[in-house]
Amino acid sequence: MALNLVEAYTVSVNQVKIKFARTVKIASIIDSNFRVFTDAATAVEVGSPFVDINILTDYNQISRTLTLKWDQILAENTDYVIIISNLVDATGVSIPAESIYFTSPVLAATPSYVTQQATGTVIEEILIEDYSIKPDIETSYQIIAKNPEFFIISTYPEIGNFYLEPDENLGRVVVEFNQNPAANFLTNRFFKVQRKKVQKIHSRWETLEAKISTSTARKEVYVDLPSTDATPSYFSEDKIYYEPGYKYRIIVSKEVGV
Repeated sequence: MALNLVEAYTVSVNQVKIKFARTVKIASIIDSNFRVFTDAATAVEVGSPFVDINILTDYNQISRTLTLKWDQILAENTDYVIIISNLVDATGVSIPAESIYFTSPVLAATPSYVTQQATGTVIEEILIEDYSIKPDIETSYQIIAKNPEFFIISTYPEIGNFYLEPDENLGRVVVEFNQNPAANFLTNRFFKVQRKKVQKIHSRWETLEAKISTSTARKEVYVDLPSTDATPSYFSEDKIYYEPGYKYRIIVSKEVGV
């Protein structure tokens, strides 16, 4: 029977990679929700099995893949189980606990753990290349750039996701390029965030003051929308970023480059 949360996983001597089958609220991806036990009649918990999760570097929101780095040396040739619990999906619904079973190797014989997949098929972590910036009219895409070798690979939320939760990803939009954009382009001048009311009569786009940052490790640009508070917050819990009755867009300048 297919698992509800885990689409695929790989266990090695250095790390555990888990690909989720659906979007998970990043606020629920915390150390205490990933526990390791011996798979025996009398289970023994492994204390602090992983290095503390750094959500910015350990979780790829686009591919929904989490990397957990081992912080303990496991006993050789022993059955273990990783129990994942208390995660919450994008709609705020609690996800039932799931388990990942594996056997540690005899280290003298082999350098890596047995690789397993929830689906029974080896699934590599890949990203679908989407050579586009934004939809002009639903399914119509276009990109005009000075450098054709520099382009957007993907976005989160995904292009075509027209209905977002008020606190979707804590107001953060992730734009992944095929190369690292130069730091001088990481401003509101080159990444313009706008919104306007959804109504029958004409309305103007309103420009919002977003915060632009980057992850050099993954060639990602983070566009953080301001919360709707009188004094806006950025990338914070329990805030509203997408106000009902509005539609939002991000315009990426064709001047952006490496």
